[in-house]
Amino acid sequence: MERLFVIVVFLITYYLIIRGKLKRSIVAFSAGMLIVMARVIEDFKTSNVGTYVDFNTIGLLIGMMIVVAILRGTGFFEYVAIGVVKLSRGNLCLLFGSFIAVTALFSAFLDNVTTILLFSPILFLISDSLDLNPSPLIFSLVLAANFGGTATMIGDPPNILIGSASGEGFLSFIYQLAPIVIVVLLFYGIFFNKKYISNIEVQKSKLKHLMNLDMSKIITSKKELVKSISVFLAVIIAFILHEQLDYEAATIALTGAAAAMLLSGRDFSELAGDIEWDTIFFFIGLFMLSYGLKAVGITDLVSNVIARAYTNEILLYTLVLWLTAIVGGFIGAVPVVTVMIPIIKTLIAVHGVPADIWWVLSIGACFGGSATMTGAAANMVGTALLERHTRKATGFREYLRFAFFPTVMSLIMGNIYIIVRYGRW
Repeated sequence: MERLFVIVVFLITYYLIIRGKLKRSIVAFSAGMLIVMARVIEDFKTSNVGTYVDFNTIGLLIGMMIVVAILRGTGFFEYVAIGVVKLSRGNLCLLFGSFIAVTALFSAFLDNVTTILLFSPILFLISDSLDLNPSPLIFSLVLAANFGGTATMIGDPPNILIGSASGEGFLSFIYQLAPIVIVVLLFYGIFFNKKYISNIEVQKSKLKHLMNLDMSKIITSKKELVKSISVFLAVIIAFILHEQLDYEAATIALTGAAAAMLLSGRDFSELAGDIEWDTIFFFIGLFMLSYGLKAVGITDLVSNVIARAYTNEILLYTLVLWLTAIVGGFIGAVPVVTVMIPIIKTLIAVHGVPADIWWVLSIGACFGGSATMTGAAANMVGTALLERHTRKATGFREYLRFAFFPTVMSLIMGNIYIIVRYGRW
């Protein structure tokens, strides 16, 4: 009876998430609280919240949101974006290629949504100045952020979940994932410029307007900028050394947040609007659902089914990669990873699957999440900003037409990378 109840709640929750009529955060959190209130699982109580909500992930998210919000207030990111425009010297291929590279780099150390919010205004300015269709530019920003964020533990929400669950360190993510991310970004940069940019012709007078953008007034306070960048860099260095220091990622991020607030003089009430509360409660709700599935034995059942493919590691890795990518592309990478984590843990602990499967899960979720508008939060935020700017709806098919080919190619390249690096025949 308990198993049936949890399955029904799970299916209804994911149906509502896919439909998108209600806020995903409200749906997931309400579903989690429904299971708690139903008392179908004995130890599923508020007093035991630490057993089913991963506060290392929650703390890491909140801490980095605060650090980035304070740095954003200095004008640093706008300064970098306009600097990229000026350095291109009117060469559109260089301009948009540089934007893809810079977006990917920043996304590796910021969350994807923040990266989209920071750089989209500059792309809208460029599209308006040059009379270009902004849709491909914003979509390119979204994919660059998703691909770049795959390279580190803090760059993409699925990786934050995987890092906390697996215990893998910051440098391990870079060592294991950065090579394939670089290859995919090189392919994507060439593909985007060849298909969308190389044939564009614009008047020199319009390009001159962009080159004359004034950078001198962008930084609001050099003193605050130095403080904020110092804290941000200290946090990144601490992430790199966190295994040696024996501190959890959340401890480092929250300490960085405390230091940034002390140095900037900003308090929690001022920063409350910069914290993505919908994301936080979406994660909490998904943790509840995932724990419910594990408590009634569903994840063990699924693990046993998947383990039957463990006659060959390459077959198992390919199955996990494409299953995660396809399902995640439609219902979202974070919901899929939340459900897959206990399954992966069981495969490793019970069936002896190598821990390399964590990297397979990351590549499948992060790359696959780019495929559709609903695959990742960055996709939805990017399309929402586009709709607000153009004042017309962005269709599901319009985004899919742009993202489908580069996403599939990234997954094919990821599959080859997995076979070469981790496969054992």
